[in-house]
Amino acid sequence: MSLADSASLAPYPDPDTREHELDDLAASLGGEIVEYGRSREDRPLRALRLPSAGPAILCSANIHGIEYIASRVALGLLHGLCAGDPELQRLRARAELWLIPCLNPDGYARTWSTGGQGRLADMRANAAGVDLNRNFPRPGRAAPSRLPGAGSDRPGDATYRGPAPLSEPETAALDRLFAARRFHASVNLHSFMGTVIPARVSEREAYARYRELARVLAHAQPRVRYRRLAHRIFDTFTGEQEDHQHHAFGTWAVCLETFSLRASYTQHLRRPSVFWRFNPRDPAAWIANDVPGITAYFHAALELPPPPAASRRALPPGP
Repeated sequence: MSLADSASLAPYPDPDTREHELDDLAASLGGEIVEYGRSREDRPLRALRLPSAGPAILCSANIHGIEYIASRVALGLLHGLCAGDPELQRLRARAELWLIPCLNPDGYARTWSTGGQGRLADMRANAAGVDLNRNFPRPGRAAPSRLPGAGSDRPGDATYRGPAPLSEPETAALDRLFAARRFHASVNLHSFMGTVIPARVSEREAYARYRELARVLAHAQPRVRYRRLAHRIFDTFTGEQEDHQHHAFGTWAVCLETFSLRASYTQHLRRPSVFWRFNPRDPAAWIANDVPGITAYFHAALELPPPPAASRRALPPGP
């Protein structure tokens, strides 16, 4: 890729710079870098753990390679800690924070190598062409949804779910991490709808608690407040991360789609490319908007008992 191509993705960092940033933040915060697996192209899957006696919580991002803003918001939590944000410091005192800025390093690297140009399917998926956020087991062996965007059985599609659940090294490694750590709460960062999507639940109590968690998150956002996207009856299981976390591991888990739809399409009219549909030109504004909401969500989730997992696995004692 030419220098001009790489510069076209500024202010977003190249893959090596992103990893060096994580190392620097770990050193500044006294954290531990944990390699929890390897990608399809043998890149390390890396998490930062900030040790604590409290329950474990997880902020993960960039399961879709093109969604660079998700990684920036995740790392924004760590920068906020370094800057002394009091609510983040209080959160660190209450819980063991795990942060994974890039769940799909192969997709991130492919997006960078092409300067963000090309088919969405090629930049969204892992190296095998699998949409990793359609590759998790569906609770209770639910049948695949046929709704648009819910997952495809056809290789080459942007939402290709893969040959089998957890067929990909990235999702299999994440599943092992879930089993080992038993996260109490999780936020999975995406773009670009400006919504909060809780795990799909039909139980009234769990549904009401997710509604309140989404309300708390939105109330803490200073500029753009995201709406909750959920329905007890008409929602479906699509093999997404938050559903797997909730139902298999008893985790309060939501997908947060950063960068609002309105802002995305306004920007897209000015700069018509797939990359800039998913990523704002000014990530700082969305980091400042979303980090307070994520922090408030975690504080609220820590007040709740773990959700009853409908298909909870028999888990070994935590390490």
